[in-house]
Amino acid sequence: MSNNQTETKNEQKQANNDPEWASKSLQKRCDCEMCRSGKATTHNDNSHDQSLDQKLSVGGVDIRIVGGTTKCARVTVKFFETKEFKSTSLKGKKVVEVGSGTGLVGTCLGLLGAEVTMTDQSYVMEVLQYNIRSIEKKAAKAKKEFRVTTEEHVWGSEIFNLPACDIVVGSDLIFALEGIRPLVKSIKALVVKSIKEGRDPVVYVAVIRRFEWEKLYFELMDEAFTSETVAKEGDIAIYRYKWKPETNEKKESKQETSNTNSKNKEGSADASSSS
Repeated sequence: MSNNQTETKNEQKQANNDPEWASKSLQKRCDCEMCRSGKATTHNDNSHDQSLDQKLSVGGVDIRIVGGTTKCARVTVKFFETKEFKSTSLKGKKVVEVGSGTGLVGTCLGLLGAEVTMTDQSYVMEVLQYNIRSIEKKAAKAKKEFRVTTEEHVWGSEIFNLPACDIVVGSDLIFALEGIRPLVKSIKALVVKSIKEGRDPVVYVAVIRRFEWEKLYFELMDEAFTSETVAKEGDIAIYRYKWKPETNEKKESKQETSNTNSKNKEGSADASSSS
């Protein structure tokens, strides 16, 4: 039996052990606000493949993702592989991914040389770790270093279990208005932690516009970061963010004002009690 036949047989065996939903697809037709208004033009083309069992090739390794991937994630991977780090290397870079989902972006950055911590909520971990184990075997067979770990994280919660990093990355994260402030809070906290530990972190977020209220995300990010659009494909854009130095100054100034006000109140209270 040839190597290709053996590999095909192993993949079939793995597929037989997949969850029942792995062979299905998500809803094909997008019904978001932008589509209904006609502002979005590519949400429903064939490039938005949402089948729950996908095969891709990254860094010379053929991989399989169970649970599906978004076009945002695939555009992000292509950006890192063919543009942003084409002439340099991710080797040695520490990456934290927020909202890893089924794991395409984080695992692919791992295949490209980065040391990646992938994060999401507890209910996502089963499928995420399933895909990581599968890709880990592929990486080992290709003799590629693959340093990828997972940590549970709910946006807006403490990040004590997450490492300082060189890159924070996320794709297709804006799907609920109530999730925007916690998302931005987590991104800010990771960047501040990384700066305090002597790193110069960069944030990359891939966005596909669906709703008018998504502008809140951009407003909140613009308060603390400078931004530029570094890639665009159809209705998807990848933004690169850098921390504004004056953000720390404003925060420190606000803290000093708060401390002064507290001292003034204490002084007034002492004076009143004396009289």
